Amino acid sequence: MPPINAVGTLIADPTGPIHVEHRTADLLETAPVARDQVLSDTSYVAATEWQEARERAANALVESSVLLLVAPRHHGSTTFSFRLLAEETDEEVDLHVVETSWNHPLASKLPAQAKSAYVLDLQDSDRDRINRTFLSHLEKYEQTLNKNGSYLIITVTPEIWSHVAGQVPAWLKVVRLSNYPRALEVARKHLSAHGHTSLLEYLNDTTVQENITDWSPVRAVRLVDEMIALRGEITREAADEGVDPSSYEDHLQSEIQELAGGWGEILNIRFADSTKISTLPSTESDTTVQVLDVDDRCLSLALAVRHSGPMSQIQDDAQRLSDILAGVNSTSLEKSADKKRSVDLKAVLAGVGLRTRLNTIGADVHYGEAQFDSPNYGEALLIHVWDQYHPLHERLIRWMVSCGGEGSTADDPAVQAILNVLAHHQDDSQLTKVRDEAAALDRLSVATAVLVGAARDEHLGRRARDFLYAWSDNKTSETQQLVVAACRELIEDQPGPALIRLRRVADNAANSQVSNDILNAFNAAAANPKLTGWFSNAVSEWQSQAGKASSPAVNLGVLALMSVDEDGLPWLLKGAGPKPDVASALRELLADLDNYPDVINAIIRWLRADDGSIYYHVLGLVQEAVADRVGLKALAQLINELGKVRERGGSSAGTQLQDSIGADPDLGVLPLGDPTA
Repeated sequence: MPPINAVGTLIADPTGPIHVEHRTADLLETAPVARDQVLSDTSYVAATEWQEARERAANALVESSVLLLVAPRHHGSTTFSFRLLAEETDEEVDLHVVETSWNHPLASKLPAQAKSAYVLDLQDSDRDRINRTFLSHLEKYEQTLNKNGSYLIITVTPEIWSHVAGQVPAWLKVVRLSNYPRALEVARKHLSAHGHTSLLEYLNDTTVQENITDWSPVRAVRLVDEMIALRGEITREAADEGVDPSSYEDHLQSEIQELAGGWGEILNIRFADSTKISTLPSTESDTTVQVLDVDDRCLSLALAVRHSGPMSQIQDDAQRLSDILAGVNSTSLEKSADKKRSVDLKAVLAGVGLRTRLNTIGADVHYGEAQFDSPNYGEALLIHVWDQYHPLHERLIRWMVSCGGEGSTADDPAVQAILNVLAHHQDDSQLTKVRDEAAALDRLSVATAVLVGAARDEHLGRRARDFLYAWSDNKTSETQQLVVAACRELIEDQPGPALIRLRRVADNAANSQVSNDILNAFNAAAANPKLTGWFSNAVSEWQSQAGKASSPAVNLGVLALMSVDEDGLPWLLKGAGPKPDVASALRELLADLDNYPDVINAIIRWLRADDGSIYYHVLGLVQEAVADRVGLKALAQLINELGKVRERGGSSAGTQLQDSIGADPDLGVLPLGDPTA
């Protein structure tokens, strides 16, 4: 079993028994967490720094069903909480992570199912700020949990806690998690859990140990990921050159030293104040590390985003970044580029050539392709710039989005660059900017890939899903299409949250194109054998909740399920299990043929299924559906279209449907064709 290094990997495997998590206006949504995975996670560090806090927390859960855990971000409080619950609660108690999508905390929105243990992270200083009212309402909620044999651990940051620290009710148990496991121990545990014990020796390097002494567990885990990726990169490079990978060991050690140091010394020189310093000696090499001017800093950033690429493309990206930083609107960039083609270019020839400039910023050029000497330097550079130049954030986002290609996926370098920067700094505030810039630049696929990646990230995930939830009823079609595209990708590994958001879009679709996107997403879910039954159960429950009211989500869900077959027969008409009421669903679909024209073709396909073996069963469902007289125009259209289907005796379905309705004076004026034609 792979080790757990992110809360996202704790969520129960959707390919097994899928739990449908319901989202109502009153309760926050939850996702199940696998207890056995929490307990068997070999990367978990039972730190001595946590021992005292753990004992106090375990005692607190005996006295109260609600525990507040005060801990700074990056300290591992969520991991600590799930491990505590897994070890201290009975095996029949299910573990859940709670997702928030509120404007402010409300105790009335907290879930309280029987035999459940919840973890709720409050880290947003604006949306998650608790007050005295919230704390006072927690008492009644705690009594409900206690009666149900359930628990809740709320993790809060010191910043949020400071507003109510002096207002704590006597019954409420509060534990502080001030310390965290040593980074070196965390890194060793995770390397072993990942099966990369051969990299452990590099953590014995004194330079590495000195650099990571004060690191948080989150940063230590990131170092492990970077070390593993670096080993893979160097191994591939050795294979390409046909040499023994062991010959790269010294190079690997120096690269890991730079990883631990974050390339800080070199970057501090290259991004120093150019008005005060021109060149500085290098750290350990025999070359000179130079202070870069603005143009070369743009060139560095361009190569950092691309990782590698044609020199001309890197130069174009750098020029576009320069224009954006100068205040050129994204819509004017192309015109600006055209204008530059006609200006005097003698100054270019008087300057330094592109290959020389690339060498100056620490890059190699082979056959016109540029890349940095170190595979990890580019990411460190981006993180350095993001950390040091806060006023540039929005324009850097605009530029990185513009670097993404049409049809971008998670492998797109621009997508990876955006996610790496935001994940490293845990800066979810820029996700809205990514959405807006992608819409302006017609880069929906870039925003989709970024949102999907963010939703799967341990620290950005909750906020990314909150954004997708809030945007799902946004009447802007571009925003809704982004939500649909992202949730369609997320539905396999985060099925509950993804389907909740797709349902919201379906019931608030901005236009027919959005509805069609929803149908395609529902078709994909319904056609997935791992999700079919789960999806049908969800649609059935939506139908029950809607009652007699029409629900576009139900209509589109049923239409998607109508396209699924099993052993040559319609899946909806086979076997047991939770399924929507087909006759009722057909009535709703046939009553609105303008929006659901595909239902007629679906009915025709059913009539012809298995060589007509279920013909009369299907016809009976249709007769039941139209018994309350769907619109006359729709009824006439249905009869005409069903005239194309004949049963074995030669009679058409259209004629049989018309005959079953019986004599009706209204039908005489309907625009009926000849069903037998």
